[in-house]
Amino acid sequence: MPAPTLARVRSFALAAFTVVAALGAVSGVGAQAPAPATQSASVVAPAAVGLPAAAPASVADAIRKSLTPRLNGGATIDAVSTTAVPGLYEVRIAGTDVLYMDATGNFAVQGALIDVRTGQNVTQERVAAFQAEAARINMPMLWSSETLAGAVTLVKGNGARKMVVFEDPYCGYCKKLRESFEAMDNITVYTLMTTNLTPNSGKTARDLWCAADRTRAYDDWMVRNKAPASATANCADPLGKIADVARKMGVGPVPAVFFADGSRSPGYLPAKDLEARLAALTPQFGL
Repeated sequence: MPAPTLARVRSFALAAFTVVAALGAVSGVGAQAPAPATQSASVVAPAAVGLPAAAPASVADAIRKSLTPRLNGGATIDAVSTTAVPGLYEVRIAGTDVLYMDATGNFAVQGALIDVRTGQNVTQERVAAFQAEAARINMPMLWSSETLAGAVTLVKGNGARKMVVFEDPYCGYCKKLRESFEAMDNITVYTLMTTNLTPNSGKTARDLWCAADRTRAYDDWMVRNKAPASATANCADPLGKIADVARKMGVGPVPAVFFADGSRSPGYLPAKDLEARLAALTPQFGL
């Protein structure tokens, strides 16, 4: 299975693309993450790789002017930095996403920047650092009662071992992850529904949330493919708030699993691997 592309711009930011003329329209797409694996290269760096410096003001202004109107969902450009490749600039978006642009802001490249001499995946390391920092800052928010009030909560056995999971109702690997939970005991799973994968994701997520027994309805849909009843017009849902939480936590492809020690895992994990992770951690959240 291919790895989750950590540098992939989330659906509410930019579409996945390789090279895009800035005059073209940019539309959002979703993504789902398989089990973690080794990321492949797509862009090669010919020069030495070091910590990036801020781009010249004129370059940063050109990139912001070109790209900002094409960002969806209120996403913002956080920083524009130099890279080891002359004329190529790192653009940090919505806290944890990275793409590369030329100095004019007319062309963008999405993919991994690799130092071929050392095998260093510069993009992966940068995004991982951004995600770790975002998670460190926002982890208390993720585990707060306010956020978890918007979760579909599954409790099995004594519920002592806790996880927060971001899933889309149409995500195949999310459905496989639910099968892992089915095989486990003494867990609490807080599921926060994202709605980026398909045009039907939002409606189905709302139907599931508004079901009389949303936990049962959710597992019926994800594990047994039983569709929920349509939600009533007056049912309020937390989907907008969850989208904001997902952005702050740097969630890209789903499923994304957050553990009570503050660590995270992108992609599907079989039950035995989840058991191993849970056995090794010391909970700091959800106590």
